[in-house]
Amino acid sequence: MPSVLLPLLVLGCMSEPPDPGTRSERVVILLESAPRELDPRLVSDSSSTKVARLISCGLTTVETDDLRPVPEAAASVVPSCASSCSRWVVTLRDDVFWHDGEKVTAADVVYTYRSIMESDLPSPFRGALRRKIRSVTAVDAVGTGGAQQVVFDLHRPVAAFPVDLSLGLVPAHVLEPRGGLSGRFGDRIVGCGPYRFLYQYRDQKVVLERNDRYFKPVGPRYVVVRSLPDEATRLLAVTAGSGDVAVNLLSPPLVRHLQGQDDVTVASRPAAGVTYLAFNLLDERLADVRVRKAIAMGIDRASIVERQFGGMAKVASSVLPPMHWAFAKSASPVPFDPDTARALLEEAGYGPGLRPLSFTIKCTTDRFRRNVAEIMAHQLEASGMHVDVLPLEISTFLDDVRKGSFEMYTLQAPEILDPDILRWFFHSQAAPVLRVQAGRSRFGEVDRTLYPPHFEDVGGPFREQCVKRWFPMVQSQAEENRVELAAGRPVGIGNGNRSSFYDPTLDCLLDLAYTTMDRDEGIKMYEEAQRMIAEALPILPLWHEDNVAVLSRGISGYRLLPINRFTGVAEVHLER
Repeated sequence: MPSVLLPLLVLGCMSEPPDPGTRSERVVILLESAPRELDPRLVSDSSSTKVARLISCGLTTVETDDLRPVPEAAASVVPSCASSCSRWVVTLRDDVFWHDGEKVTAADVVYTYRSIMESDLPSPFRGALRRKIRSVTAVDAVGTGGAQQVVFDLHRPVAAFPVDLSLGLVPAHVLEPRGGLSGRFGDRIVGCGPYRFLYQYRDQKVVLERNDRYFKPVGPRYVVVRSLPDEATRLLAVTAGSGDVAVNLLSPPLVRHLQGQDDVTVASRPAAGVTYLAFNLLDERLADVRVRKAIAMGIDRASIVERQFGGMAKVASSVLPPMHWAFAKSASPVPFDPDTARALLEEAGYGPGLRPLSFTIKCTTDRFRRNVAEIMAHQLEASGMHVDVLPLEISTFLDDVRKGSFEMYTLQAPEILDPDILRWFFHSQAAPVLRVQAGRSRFGEVDRTLYPPHFEDVGGPFREQCVKRWFPMVQSQAEENRVELAAGRPVGIGNGNRSSFYDPTLDCLLDLAYTTMDRDEGIKMYEEAQRMIAEALPILPLWHEDNVAVLSRGISGYRLLPINRFTGVAEVHLER
């Protein structure tokens, strides 16, 4: 760290230090909120993830056009067998260095993953990695010319395991002396990414400098990440040139206002997120698929995309975004058809002269999101439903979602990388409550603690594989669940299935695809799963919003990614 910066850090900075370098040497990235943590093992919020990713590197990266993980600090990541494989072998590149000059080694990889799984660090990745990884070890690499290797042994096959290897690495030689597996950085963040940490000034900015030993070319010498919570201030910063890169920080109306102006450039690209409308299937009315389809057909999503997002979004047919390698290309969105919606409601016993139908959609207090929810509610009125919109402060909103206190809610899943997100959203044992919930719909009448409900009633084109491969998996998992319950520990595979949906055939497809090493065969399973989800509509995928960048004059070459990360800043050219 340059000595001139040390007094700034020690004194706590009585006033904000000036940005380093000249305007032709630095790029200023704007964020809505300050990063809370830069240790890649501990990041849990969007801002922290984006900044930490510039400082750290992973064995793989998912910052690709189709979201397939590809090697980064690794030279190769391969399963040790062709099918049903629970061992992955990672060979490291020999030209990856920590910012202090030490080479990245297999011992660093082992330390990173063990420190998450075995220490008392508050890592949000611990649960997922423990469920997948049995052990991680450095091995003697025979016949690799001295390259270092790491072996990951898993509890069971995980086809998309390379996604988990995109986690940022940390240096054992720095952290282990500071507390073993629980070692923390303090003020000295050491990574292996394209930029090295210089300092952080309060909650206002983080300053980074180019890592000249990075194994890929890096452009601007300095990156300043500035936090501006107020949207008006962000708008002024980017139009005045004091902020260079603002991605997804301005509302669509403001972006439309900026298009065509000479002092900024607006760029957009389809993003890897989805905005969805969730249904509580424990509600008898919403347990009826005809009602869910009527709601889907009563929302003119194409009109909302065009008028509210200025065309910078795409109507969704699946939770997976269209660029994702496992996306079902044959899927098509539910059409806008209010006449059919009214007919479906009448068939279900609702409408004029029948039972009235009234719902509440919960959303956040964000003005734009609330406005979109109100447009959907107005559209649904035309199909014979009365819909109220209840905007809630974000913590209250999320608490209601977690407790199941909703009829419908709308929310965005911002980064969909692993196709296993479908299992998290829709698998019966991913519901937040696994035991019988008396007095609710049929979706609450089943016990999910040991077995997927009615698992023996599978059907469809993969039934034979379900019987042969899945039934033994179900029995084995049930035994594990018995042990966990007896020890007083929770069971299940997450709590993403807020709708409480279940379908045994879908459970089978999602479990098989999760463990099928043959990529083509796994894609077929994911495609069939998406077809079933589109037919059952436990949630309604609304649209995939674009990543939208507003760039100041003089910035060129910034590459937007499907996920909202800042890797593209390393490729920026400064013309000022």
